[in-house]
Amino acid sequence: MAVVEELLRSESNGTISFGNHQLAQKAKKEKAKKEKVTDPRLLTVTKMSKMTKESQFLTKGVALKTAHRATQGFSISADERTMWFSQPGSFGKNQPGLTKVHENYIVRRQDGKRESMTLRYFGNANSLAVEHGEDGKDYIWIGSNATKYKGSYSRTRTVSRFPFEVNGEINEGYAGENYYMGGERYCYPAVNPAADILGIVTQKAGAVTVNLYNLTEARALDNTDVKLKTVYKGEVVGEPEQTVVRTIKAKDMTTAEAISSFTIAKPDKETADPAKVPNYYTFRAWDVDKDYVYFVEGQHNKGSMKNGESKAFITVYDHSGRVVMPKRRIQCVFDQYLLESLGITPAGYADIAGIKVIDSKIYVMFSVKDGKGFKTVVVKHE
Repeated sequence: MAVVEELLRSESNGTISFGNHQLAQKAKKEKAKKEKVTDPRLLTVTKMSKMTKESQFLTKGVALKTAHRATQGFSISADERTMWFSQPGSFGKNQPGLTKVHENYIVRRQDGKRESMTLRYFGNANSLAVEHGEDGKDYIWIGSNATKYKGSYSRTRTVSRFPFEVNGEINEGYAGENYYMGGERYCYPAVNPAADILGIVTQKAGAVTVNLYNLTEARALDNTDVKLKTVYKGEVVGEPEQTVVRTIKAKDMTTAEAISSFTIAKPDKETADPAKVPNYYTFRAWDVDKDYVYFVEGQHNKGSMKNGESKAFITVYDHSGRVVMPKRRIQCVFDQYLLESLGITPAGYADIAGIKVIDSKIYVMFSVKDGKGFKTVVVKHE
């Protein structure tokens, strides 16, 4: 910036000259250096926003237990031979005898063979996790102890762990080991046995709180009596809806020392950039490994091209809640033309609902919809 010390100057010879102009040196603005991504897992995340190849589709639309509801949870084995899905029952116009809204189905698809078990009064089937136990059994982790709200079961207040049983039925709304979050609602798990981590998220007013615990320590907690007010039943003809105070045995996670806990706020939709700000869209799935938390959000297009593309994004945090990979598109959900050309869905409906991270491979699951109902798609990134 020019600084004028004198506007006019009288010289010794009687003449007048312009004053002294001093130009201050302008400091150069240094550009912030971008940190190079070298972690294989984060490199895979960067690939998720690029064009998807047909060879990445492990399934192109498999039917599960019902064609009337979208799949809500997902897991896969490291050898990719076994896939797990959680799916809620059909609304059936909420008519007793017709509705299955109180049911969830855990579906195991192994080498093309489909087997399932039925859960009742658990909740809305979000964020399924599967643990292969030392006893050789496969253990299901899922939100439980829901209460009836506006005709469906939600507001899960615990997470349950129990063995998968082919054709098994659980009618109590919970089973096995139960993990209580002190009255918090919308409790959904992620489990990483190799890293000895149990993760449970809770939600309030759209904000998502991530809680990470040592899995071994959490399972070793003593059970305590927990009372839960619950509204349930009424789906069977002649059976009235009931409001009860249920006492269950559960591990009180408020007494456990968390590895970490952080909250992903719900942004102001009037001012936030939907492509950059995490949690702008609906929280849909998550996973955890020894270093990172993988947060997935999205929104389907209601089955109409008039509403544009379906959307899905991933943001990666470290365990302290610091963003290590800013929000990125999950391109396979956006690409309505690819989905149509592969015969997966004619109208771009893609409802993101699952993620599983195994080493540097990342699998995502989403539901699609055609004239025959809902089907499930799994895409692999590496």
